[in-house]
Amino acid sequence: AGSLEEDTGNVYLLLEGACGSCASSTVTMKMGIERVLREKFGEALGEVLQVDPDAGEDGEGASDGLTMESVQAEVNRISQAIVAMGGVVRVVNVDPIGEVEIEYRGPNRVKKGLELALLDVEYVKHVKFVS
Repeated sequence: AGSLEEDTGNVYLLLEGACGSCASSTVTMKMGIERVLREKFGEALGEVLQVDPDAGEDGEGASDGLTMESVQAEVNRISQAIVAMGGVVRVVNVDPIGEVEIEYRGPNRVKKGLELALLDVEYVKHVKFVS
């Protein structure tokens, strides 16, 4: 089960049954499902991301811990360092399925550090940089 974001080609999968609770589900998704989708759709396919299995059908389950406030708190925690290294950052959107949209200008090495810091926030599955 899952959904498709048509403008980016991103596919969001909710692994069900034994797959949803299996520790190897990420490997299964990357090595199996994503490979087959890439063979079929090529460059039209964006990223293949796993959705929190505890989320309800409307995605609301994932929002229990992921809020704009929790993401903004992390950005605020590291914003002084980002600015000192020549970066500017703004949180644009936080999606209940775990995607965070960030507007960022600055050095790529700082951008990568920002992405890693945000992925450490509970429930964040993907960081999308927008302009």
